[in-house]
Amino acid sequence: MASRDLTELYERVESYAWDQDEEFQGGLAAILGPSPSPQQAQELALTARCFYYSKKFNVSLDVRNYKVWRQPNLHAHRNEKPHSGSSEGQESGETGSAPYPATFAQIVDLITANKPIPGIKHIPNTILEGKESVSRAAPRKKPWEVRIFEHVVSGDGPNHGKSLPSHNEESG
Repeated sequence: MASRDLTELYERVESYAWDQDEEFQGGLAAILGPSPSPQQAQELALTARCFYYSKKFNVSLDVRNYKVWRQPNLHAHRNEKPHSGSSEGQESGETGSAPYPATFAQIVDLITANKPIPGIKHIPNTILEGKESVSRAAPRKKPWEVRIFEHVVSGDGPNHGKSLPSHNEESG
């Protein structure tokens, strides 16, 4: 599909009346569940929109390409036709909490540049010397040691009815 065709397709997706489509809203409510995080709700809603639109209008719509296209074009479409409803704050990324990178590529860039990832707590790599505890439990018996012990105690082992040879009998 040509770039112009994709742009037109993405613009149709953006301008679709999502808030008035009851079938979509019902499915989205089922997907989101009781209390998703704002970032999770935004990602799920965007993916659900792409899936729903591609099925309803029988078009091929790649979610990743749509997300890439949507980033620079998001504000232009907001000015043209604002969406009503509670999903606007989620789509524009205005969550009021810590800023999260929008894509996996951004997270990879942060990691490769050795920069902190927003929302991830830094825990220093330290070993507490002199704070280790001494084990008080007896070491676990290995399976064959457990079976031997059970046979000796119950008296039904391979030497049932025989006395075990003493140290003197073996050498002599």
